[in-house]
Amino acid sequence: MFRHSTNTALFLSVLIAALIFSLSLAGVAAAQGNTSLGINALATNTTGSQNTANGVNALLSNTMGDFNTACGVNALFNNTTGGANTAIGFQALHDNTTGVANTAIGDNALLFNMGNNNTANGFQALQDNTTGFNNTGIGVNALFNNTTGFNKTASRLESHP
Repeated sequence: MFRHSTNTALFLSVLIAALIFSLSLAGVAAAQGNTSLGINALATNTTGSQNTANGVNALLSNTMGDFNTACGVNALFNNTTGGANTAIGFQALHDNTTGVANTAIGDNALLFNMGNNNTANGFQALQDNTTGFNNTGIGVNALFNNTTGFNKTASRLESHP
């Protein structure tokens, strides 16, 4: 009876070790190097690597996108496979799903974006951009209504008394 128990215990130990090893390999093959802080930050990420999400729902829908940085509530909220994006501010790059190499700094900057290589710096800068690419908007509401335009640059400076 004692010998049988030892064999069973040994078998279970080997089985558990193999399972732990298999799970660790699956983790290595999947997502690597991600950092998240906030409720639902990077919640659905599967294989996306080198992402940073800071804020409630930041990069919530990301599954396979790599090298993204989202800082702010709902920043890069709908991103799924887009990569190399930076969103800082409330809902910055909110609707971006597959767009790459975009930078949005400011609340609602590039809110509806799905284009590539856009830079928006300022509250609602390039907010309505959908498929436009290679655009730069600096300042409050800069290129706000641009939807599909490309290679546009605009700055909007407001002076305050």
